[in-house]
Amino acid sequence: MIRIYTDTAVNGNPGRAGVGILILKGEDQIQLTTPLSGMWDNHEAEFKAMLDGLTWLVQNDSASELTFGYTDSQIVAQSIEKKYVKDRTFQKYLTEILELMEEFPYISISWLPESENRGADNLARQALQKALKDQK
Repeated sequence: MIRIYTDTAVNGNPGRAGVGILILKGEDQIQLTTPLSGMWDNHEAEFKAMLDGLTWLVQNDSASELTFGYTDSQIVAQSIEKKYVKDRTFQKYLTEILELMEEFPYISISWLPESENRGADNLARQALQKALKDQK
């Protein structure tokens, strides 16, 4: 079983942003940080985080197992569940996320409280610090 936790940190809204992804597979733990270039809205960055996490899993042949994805963004979790977004800005992300989900034999994406997503949150903050440093 694989558990993937995604989060973002944004400095301003819009502002500089970083993505944090924590993947737990058995005893293994994979930590990914990605500073994003440009200016990001918090919600768009949250969609990007989930997209990046699922993309990483598919590209690294981890998509053959039971997978549970977690985000502390209710908008992302609800949009994936309903397969619908109101804001067209997010449509491209949702479309790609849904396509990637077809690569998994079983996948569930759920919302969890921010307090239960500390690992991904810490990674996102590290990525944001790098994004801010790279900006200078």
